[in-house]
Amino acid sequence: MSTTRLLLLGVVRIFQPAYGYQLRRELITWDVQHWANINPGSIYTGLRTLAKHGFLEELEEGAGRKPGRTSYKLTADGESEYFTLLRKALWSVDGFRPDQMQAALSFLWSLRRDEVVAALESRVVQLEQRMKAEPFSERQIVEDPSTPDHVVEMFRISAARDKGELEWTQAFHTRVTEGAYSFAGEPPTWQPAPGTFPYWNVIPDPPD
Repeated sequence: MSTTRLLLLGVVRIFQPAYGYQLRRELITWDVQHWANINPGSIYTGLRTLAKHGFLEELEEGAGRKPGRTSYKLTADGESEYFTLLRKALWSVDGFRPDQMQAALSFLWSLRRDEVVAALESRVVQLEQRMKAEPFSERQIVEDPSTPDHVVEMFRISAARDKGELEWTQAFHTRVTEGAYSFAGEPPTWQPAPGTFPYWNVIPDPPD
């Protein structure tokens, strides 16, 4: 749920005010239905839920409530919640929820470089600690007579993810400290090609 909330708040923050159908289409181009396990049809429900909780403001088009004709922008509470979720995803390692870091990567540019560097250093330490403890956790599983022998492979696949993430985090940290990418308060290093986003000026009818 926190990953979904971060993605919805983050994409609204980029394009606000934006219509639900636009936001849904944008998130689908990020393939969130695959790596974040978000059903595209639930995006509208998620936006309405965030509005109900005071994180988004709904801006109606006309007097009616046509599907896809409500636009959204972040409230002050939504802005605060966005940064809370982003920092939680960046600073915390959860081997069973790799989607959290995937979502954080989508919005790291809204943090300053020094915080990103510090968070990556913290993630390296957390991952190293997890890997140091893994042999003992594996031994406990293997030696427990009440645990089926195949269960250890579930642990080993998680350990393999930790190893791969540690290698990536160390390399990513090096790239960021050497000046790669742009972050809050810095001149952008990337600009969309002219004409990339012309469809944001056209509000299509939502699908049937």
